[in-house]
Amino acid sequence: MRTSRALRWVVAGLAAATTLTACAAEETPAASSGGGGDIKIGASLELSGATASIGTAYRNALQLKVKQINDANVLGGRKISLVVRDNQTKPDEAIQVVNGLINNDKVNALIEGGCSACAVAAAKTVESRQMPTIALASASAITSPASAHPYTFKISPNPDEDAVVLIDELKRKGVTRIGLLNVNNVYGQEGRTAVTTEAAKQGIDVIQAEQFGETDKDMTVQLRNIAAKKPQAIVVWAVSPAAGIVATNAKDIGFDGGLYLDAGAGAELYVQGAKAAAEGTHMVFVRTLAANDITGTDPASAAQKRWYADYTQAYGPYSGFASFASDALQMITNAIQQTNGTDPTAIRDALEKMGIDGDSGRIQNSAQNHSGLQPAALAVLEVRDGQWHLSN
Repeated sequence: MRTSRALRWVVAGLAAATTLTACAAEETPAASSGGGGDIKIGASLELSGATASIGTAYRNALQLKVKQINDANVLGGRKISLVVRDNQTKPDEAIQVVNGLINNDKVNALIEGGCSACAVAAAKTVESRQMPTIALASASAITSPASAHPYTFKISPNPDEDAVVLIDELKRKGVTRIGLLNVNNVYGQEGRTAVTTEAAKQGIDVIQAEQFGETDKDMTVQLRNIAAKKPQAIVVWAVSPAAGIVATNAKDIGFDGGLYLDAGAGAELYVQGAKAAAEGTHMVFVRTLAANDITGTDPASAAQKRWYADYTQAYGPYSGFASFASDALQMITNAIQQTNGTDPTAIRDALEKMGIDGDSGRIQNSAQNHSGLQPAALAVLEVRDGQWHLSN
């Protein structure tokens, strides 16, 4: 197999990943339904641009999972071949990447990265070409309604689910007045609506709501506007690096209330960006990020702890986003096993009925819900001594 120039650059800079590069071949002949040869899985990831750090974490996780699947020989002698392309965190580029993976690379299934706008932009291509696809981004518009997105699924939690968990925690702590700060894009707008709606249900007042642009580097003005209304806590809907900037700005203006972030904040990337300002802040996320605090022995808990150990052994510090990529690839592999081939409609049908105890927790898809991560997989986490821990 021949490794692409882009991947060689990554291998040169990431020594921990060198043992995994063999599974990232980009020019293995494509497999046909029922035939032999490698099975090509395409990945449109953010390897440059504002969220490149997240895309890199996804790639690492996919490479590790491919190696595990191929080593286990679960596909009757056939191997998974991963084809990774950079969408540059740009919706227009994502459309070109998806078209290229389908038309030129002849992939059998597709995984899209964490850029919600990219997944939404590429949806027409995915559906018109009937390409089984699992997105790692959060926006519910990617899969909702399911009837309009029959070939698209996703792993990460929906904004509505994040909001319920966060507002429940604030209610439990007796918080009645909050501020809200969100990025001004499709992901941020969904979060704004979800938080506002859930807060009203729980009797919590959103006393000031502000927004910031995707490329903004300072949110001090917005935070001052919120802080002036004296909220007990601020809910932040932002990905990294913006989430870390918000935490730093909040500390700089002396805000001493609680800071609560949604799952897109970046997990370990948020802590790295915010540094000391991250201490004591909260985030809703899958429990795997705090795997060392998990005490359960059920299948889902066991899977989370095992994946955490495997990832840290391969790469060092754990990436909170890794489990989403791992589950996406596992679900596609399961669908290929169940259908004994790579017919796209058969894979789609299998994904729609699939339930697994994944590395992110329990996932259960249905004809009505193509975003099957169960709410019980989520928890509120807190940064203590520079590490994420279960809040309760």
